[in-house]
Amino acid sequence: MRARTARMSDAAAVHRVIAHYAGEGLLLPRTEAEIREHIARFLVLVEKRDGLEKILGCVALEPYGPDLAEIRSLAVAPDARGHGRNVGDRLMKAAMDTARRRKIARLFAVTHRPEFFSRYGFVSGPRQTVPEKIERDCVTCPKEGRCDLVATVAVVCPERDVLPVLNGAGKALSVL
Repeated sequence: MRARTARMSDAAAVHRVIAHYAGEGLLLPRTEAEIREHIARFLVLVEKRDGLEKILGCVALEPYGPDLAEIRSLAVAPDARGHGRNVGDRLMKAAMDTARRRKIARLFAVTHRPEFFSRYGFVSGPRQTVPEKIERDCVTCPKEGRCDLVATVAVVCPERDVLPVLNGAGKALSVL
């Protein structure tokens, strides 16, 4: 079993995995065309079977600038769940390792299962913790008014994590 960057030939399998959980309301749906357009953002965990690679799960790192990325579409293939393979754990480790190699300061996820992310050092908070996510996706989401997702954030590259200096009114000050 190994993690690797997804290839265009993986798009249909990645779509099937995501669509399964989107159908259960656990992930937002993504079209196969959208997955193809952003295939380089996906990592897959694969296992060789009879000389062919089988996709056991996927995760996407959605960039929000050079210092912030979202963990999206983290999903384990239904037939790979519960067999002692720790597919979800391996996908998370691969995503975090990739973020560190890319020198991304912080990762976040918006999730129904914050306890899963807390195992990797993510801290839970309201979705307003990541205004970038709200501005990009939440304002147009059909679940916006009734969303119960939690934001989780982790610093993965501390040397790159620079927080703004705020004045008393909560506004960022210019630092020269």
